[in-house]
Amino acid sequence: MKSHTVILKFDEACRSERYSLQRIEGTITADSMIRLIDIADLHANPREAKVGSVTEAITETLETSTDLFPFKSKGILIASANCRELERSRFELSFGDEDIEGVLDGGHNMLAIALFIIRQALGEKEAKKALRSVRRWEEVSPVWTKYRSEIEDVKKDLGFFVPTEIIFPKDSAEGRDAYEGAILEIAQARNNNAQLTEETKANKAGHYDALRDALDRPLVEEVEWKTNDGGRIKARDLVALTWVPLSVLPESLGLSEVNSFNPVNIYRNKGYCVNAFNLLMQRDEVSQKTKGDIRELTNPAVKSAIKIMREIPELFDYVYTSFPDAYNDASPGFGRISSVRIFEPGKYNAREKKYLAAPPKTKFYQRDTKFDFPEGFIAPVVWALRELLEFKEGAVAWRTDPKKFLDANLRKFMQVYHGFIAMANYDPQKVGKTNSTYQLACNDFKARLK
Repeated sequence: MKSHTVILKFDEACRSERYSLQRIEGTITADSMIRLIDIADLHANPREAKVGSVTEAITETLETSTDLFPFKSKGILIASANCRELERSRFELSFGDEDIEGVLDGGHNMLAIALFIIRQALGEKEAKKALRSVRRWEEVSPVWTKYRSEIEDVKKDLGFFVPTEIIFPKDSAEGRDAYEGAILEIAQARNNNAQLTEETKANKAGHYDALRDALDRPLVEEVEWKTNDGGRIKARDLVALTWVPLSVLPESLGLSEVNSFNPVNIYRNKGYCVNAFNLLMQRDEVSQKTKGDIRELTNPAVKSAIKIMREIPELFDYVYTSFPDAYNDASPGFGRISSVRIFEPGKYNAREKKYLAAPPKTKFYQRDTKFDFPEGFIAPVVWALRELLEFKEGAVAWRTDPKKFLDANLRKFMQVYHGFIAMANYDPQKVGKTNSTYQLACNDFKARLK
């Protein structure tokens, strides 16, 4: 949360005190909702609130049937480690840890209500201008702050009530432990109807914190770490690539997820890569619980492998841009493969799919390139980068400069590899889903290191 304290007034409320977790349920006033929006963020919510059909339906209810809103909406769920009852049905909430405190569910309600209030304050014409670029919750805040005085002027005219539930611990050590242990599970359960992805759940559980720390800074903000986050790069694409350095960890560590990993999954089944990564991170010898079910990576060997992800996305793009020329050097005609598309100025024709109107971009760093082609062709090459790594003195590290190695050897490797592509009838699916191509690439890279 942006601030630490807010007072919410309930129009009606009931309280449950029978368990180590306590709960207040009821409806809060529009004035209280404004105060909550003043300080709120949705960090504790596993998914990102986003403008769309859901928020439009909520706004329509507020506009056309305000009295029915408490019955048609599930409202919001708030978690606070400190909740104090005041007089006149008011409750003071204090927030200290954004991982386990804040709005756990109902982010779309929060977003829709904020947009509705702004429209009431500015009028439809001015609000349309002010909200033109607003698509996600984080983009509402500057607009809300800018027009806060106008919002204050209309709050007395807002008569809606919002169903609200507050979860907080009993005032004891047992209560605090129960709160921290259950809050992540509650957030995920309440969001089940939103079909949370495994990546979203893992992100909330802290499994991706080390990966986020390892990545090149410009990439971090481009990743969709949780549902509706809007990132250009899917978290599962990065998680799949973590298995390149993770696969170098020795069998003696006893990490079954590593020892049994099939390399074709980095292309064929990224969902499997995510699940295996999550299982690895849930191991007590790999990570430790810090707050409830939120975990922190503590295993130095695994941590060293994930740190290699600083270079892997860059190398992926490098292989992608270097591959066509290396192929043509071995067997001219890469552009004639049916799944390959080309950007050549002046050759674009809307009726001809072979040529592109604009240069394609690399997957991670969005650099211009000439050829657009399926990743199945390069997946075995990217996997073979593991042969340039070693586990030495308890850590994964590069044996040699990977870019220099690719510059010196990719064209040589292609003298053999292009034949496998031909035998697969130039089908990237067959290339990317066949174990033997991964073994070929690994054996070749390993031999060229000597």
